[in-house]
Amino acid sequence: MSKLFIHTLIFVVFTLMLAAMLAAQAPSPVVSSPIPASLVPVSKEAAAILDRYVEVTGGKAAYQRLTSEVIEGTLSLPEQNLSGKLIRYALPPDKEYSLVDMPQVGKFESGFTNGVAWDKTSMMGPRVKTGEEMLQAQREARFNSALVWRTIYVKAEAAGVETVEGEECDKVILTPKAGKPETQYYSRVTGLLVKTVMVAASPMGDVNAESIVSNYKPYGGILYPTRSVQKAGQQKVELNVTKVTFNEPIPAEYFETPAEIKALVGKPVKVAK
Repeated sequence: MSKLFIHTLIFVVFTLMLAAMLAAQAPSPVVSSPIPASLVPVSKEAAAILDRYVEVTGGKAAYQRLTSEVIEGTLSLPEQNLSGKLIRYALPPDKEYSLVDMPQVGKFESGFTNGVAWDKTSMMGPRVKTGEEMLQAQREARFNSALVWRTIYVKAEAAGVETVEGEECDKVILTPKAGKPETQYYSRVTGLLVKTVMVAASPMGDVNAESIVSNYKPYGGILYPTRSVQKAGQQKVELNVTKVTFNEPIPAEYFETPAEIKALVGKPVKVAK
């Protein structure tokens, strides 16, 4: 399961919509380097909390059996009266393609393949992600991120106990190789993830966002959070997962970089005036 995806996809769609309204620029791509497997400071307490999440959601062996993932669901921005359907395809180690279709505003596509992170919307057209935004997309695309968190973060530290949604939670601060730290809260009773707070990169700059995940259900031997409510600024986005399918063949063309994205490779950054 891509745990990062469940609490970042709705933010991605949210920022894409804002970017479309603000006519954000389309920068040129940067090809990423692989995230190194050897990592540094991880406290024993933090490791125990993160490894417990793997165990309570299915166990290491169950995650290791996964060869593909397809997520289907609905996404809504209730205050704007906007809603739509989403589907997300993923393959190891970090191939990803997502599609959100909101009839009121059009389609939103995003992907990560061979080091190129991109998105495309009905209003904005194609765009290649760079810098921290590209690195964030790479982390989100990492298959089985809950299992391989040591290859994603260079630092993990336990930071005490806080009450979240009426539950006592262990607070863990995770620092990626590049980008801002994020904070995750895990129930002390169940070991499940309850909340994430992060500074997410977007076309308009950094945005503070938090998400509450809940309603865990079993899919293919893995417990998956099927509801997420995310706040970014004054906006709220709701995501409800309706189906998760593992280990089914996914057509290779889903992960092909679109021609209009390839055409942007090597082009200079357009500076907004």
